[in-house]
Amino acid sequence: MTLIGFDFSINKPAACILTKDNQYKFISWPYDLSGPTKKAYKNSPITLIERTDDKIKGPDVSSKMRYEVKNAKYLARLIWSSLEEYFEPYDTFIAFEGLSYGSSGDVVLQLGGYKYILMDVLSLNIPLENMYTYAPTSVKKTAGCSKKGMNKSDMIEAFKAMPTQFSRHLRDNEDTFKTPKGNWITHLDDIVDAYWALETLRERAF
Repeated sequence: MTLIGFDFSINKPAACILTKDNQYKFISWPYDLSGPTKKAYKNSPITLIERTDDKIKGPDVSSKMRYEVKNAKYLARLIWSSLEEYFEPYDTFIAFEGLSYGSSGDVVLQLGGYKYILMDVLSLNIPLENMYTYAPTSVKKTAGCSKKGMNKSDMIEAFKAMPTQFSRHLRDNEDTFKTPKGNWITHLDDIVDAYWALETLRERAF
């Protein structure tokens, strides 16, 4: 059995895979990371997939809609091809982190559209019945970070204690993943959220 946790977004999607031989793998597909940030991930146990999509959406609503569909299909196929080696028909299960409570507007509609297209492409190999979506509050609870005032940084701290190769790398190279101001670098919270989505799936479905 293979479990996959997703923190899905348009610009910085990430996945954590628990393989059938009980190994954790991390893959991400970020768009436009800075040089130092990209280097930190490339020197870590993260598989960073380069993207070639552009962001030219056209001059009007019709061209923008065409662009979004084409780009969503491109991203979904890129993710599918990156994960294909881990798929076991009828024995692969996927967890997505859902949208935040109260989210609204065009950005949410856009993200939902991209997610549906990804799920459709993944369903070529994995039954839709094997795909789960969990509320962000549920994912935070799995991480032990559901108390009022706890945030993404707390989830990263909790992740550092977990038994994965990337957790150990993060503990041993913490300064590499901090900005000059002492904040965590971009995209780290997405990768960590993918792990906690996977653990939510394992806790609730198995």
